[in-house]
Amino acid sequence: MPEIETSTVDAVRILTISNENKRNAFTDEMQADLLRCLIDADQDPLIRVVVITGAGQIAFSSGHDIGSLEESSASDDAHDLKAYLMPLEMGLPVIAAVNGYCYGAGLILALSCDLRIGSENASFGSPGARLGMLPEGGQIIRLPLLMSRGRAMEFMLSAKPLSAREAHQSGLINRVVPPGEVLKETLCLARDIASNSPRAVTAIKRGILLSEREGHQAALAYEAQLAKELMHGPDAQEGIQSFLENREPDFGDR
Repeated sequence: MPEIETSTVDAVRILTISNENKRNAFTDEMQADLLRCLIDADQDPLIRVVVITGAGQIAFSSGHDIGSLEESSASDDAHDLKAYLMPLEMGLPVIAAVNGYCYGAGLILALSCDLRIGSENASFGSPGARLGMLPEGGQIIRLPLLMSRGRAMEFMLSAKPLSAREAHQSGLINRVVPPGEVLKETLCLARDIASNSPRAVTAIKRGILLSEREGHQAALAYEAQLAKELMHGPDAQEGIQSFLENREPDFGDR
């Protein structure tokens, strides 16, 4: 049954795109469930990091299920990209563990995540130009930010997929790991992030997004304000005290 599977390891919420018969393509129901699961995680005070991956080893997600899309083509919901863009609106950091094909809506979702770890068998595709369609969901904005302008142009204009090695060399993904190891590697990174101050982690993410959306001056003003607030906050007190006592910090719930 196509679904978004959820599980929790320590303070990390894992969302698994599960529709293996169709390379983890999204149905309309899965799209709605993904949005709900992301909102739930962001509102849960016990969760500090979200990891998104695909079921099995063949695909992260091949995009939206064409059959589902055709059945609901008369509905505005069929073209609603909110679920795939939701990671950009969250306070929590979101990591994509990309295990195989990452195309269409799957690519949009991965681009919206804050970090991307790829398996050696990962493949990234933006086929819009070949299909006579615009690469949407922020691809035109985010790809040049993550890659160089020239590499992003070539990726979208040629509509040819990128291998994991090419994606890593271009800056699209953070790391490449052997097949079958991507979720393990991602969870190690997620735990490292989760062990840090949740307020500082959220502030860093929001500051970077603010810089992208509103420019450097807005980000500098944000930095000046948040730096003072965090310096006098409980996390800074605990962080400094734990350092002086040579122990791991305990930041409590966010």
